[in-house]
Amino acid sequence: MPPSSVNRLLLLASRLEPGPAELRETADILAGDLDWDGLIGGAEREGVLPLLYRNLKRLASAVPGPVLDALQAGYLRNLARNTRLYKSLEPFLEAVRRRGLRTALTKGSRLALTLYPDIALRSFWDVDVIVHPSDWPAVRNVLADLGYEEASGDARIFDPEKTALHWAYCPYFKKDGVFLEFHLTCLGLHVPCPPDEDVWAGVRPVAVGRTEAAVLAPEHELCHLCIHAQQHSYQRLFWLTDIAELALRGGLDWDRAAVFCRRAGIRAPVYHALRLVNVLWPGTLPRGLAAGFEPGPLTRAGLRRLWPGPAVAGRSMTHVWPFYMPSLFSLWERKDIAGALRSLPGILFPPRAWMDQLPGGAGERRRSLFERYGGRLLRPVITAAKRLVTKP
Repeated sequence: MPPSSVNRLLLLASRLEPGPAELRETADILAGDLDWDGLIGGAEREGVLPLLYRNLKRLASAVPGPVLDALQAGYLRNLARNTRLYKSLEPFLEAVRRRGLRTALTKGSRLALTLYPDIALRSFWDVDVIVHPSDWPAVRNVLADLGYEEASGDARIFDPEKTALHWAYCPYFKKDGVFLEFHLTCLGLHVPCPPDEDVWAGVRPVAVGRTEAAVLAPEHELCHLCIHAQQHSYQRLFWLTDIAELALRGGLDWDRAAVFCRRAGIRAPVYHALRLVNVLWPGTLPRGLAAGFEPGPLTRAGLRRLWPGPAVAGRSMTHVWPFYMPSLFSLWERKDIAGALRSLPGILFPPRAWMDQLPGGAGERRRSLFERYGGRLLRPVITAAKRLVTKP
């Protein structure tokens, strides 16, 4: 059976509640000569193995016993890992709560608790935590008191007064196999986002064991997820699953989300992610919903060319664009020439300390550092040239 059958099955099984038509199509694919090893490997790469297990259990008679056992083992490993991780996280969450420090869980660790009915259904490796920049020194003290060690990052980059470079400082801290990654911007953009204080005003508590954590409002979380997925060129399916499930089940105020996107200049990534959700899973979102986030025609054309729906749906995106592409779209949308001139140098030529954190960065020859800066600057041009000679 061609590889597309594996990809199609992964799409069908990467949702919480596939409909009757999707289950019938799943059964038809299972009845064929399926590459089971390729299916399991694909599910692991795409981050949807627990969801695949949940949905194939409904059709267990069509799945070989060893395959179902392997999927169940992966599900149970994720359950054990997430359970241990949340337990280990409690002292940190309680400490920042008692001190009134502004932190919020986001992405996988937030969604496993608030969106998925079972924490084992959402895989994640590290815990992403957003921190208000002015509270970061106190948060660092909490981490030191609890015995966390900094595993990456460079404090020389961070200056609370230079908001344009907050994105450049995303340090990891580790303790007993638990990794915490901290972000000093609410949306992960490489440019200042004016409504940050609105984001912090909207956080809400969620229970985590015997304590609680703050999480972003669903409208802001959706925006963050859409930006993050585009930053990684939609390479992993579970990022789009998150967006689809949050859009359906998150109790969003769509008007509030649309207003926020216009104010922050982020309609492009949010619009395109919502559009891709309906390409991958037709009819998931109400017709016309994405129109409230629709950017101009030139931007729409660019989005379709850079990340075409058929390639994303077929899991055949061969061209990975730079991480900062959503920031460039945001600058374009804002039409703020002075702001762009202030932000672009930091995006294209980040601090030396930040570049030294990249693989093989520290201690390399000056020419090598020059090459890395050059590669960062030229990568969009090179990728665009490759994309022009490739069928969309």
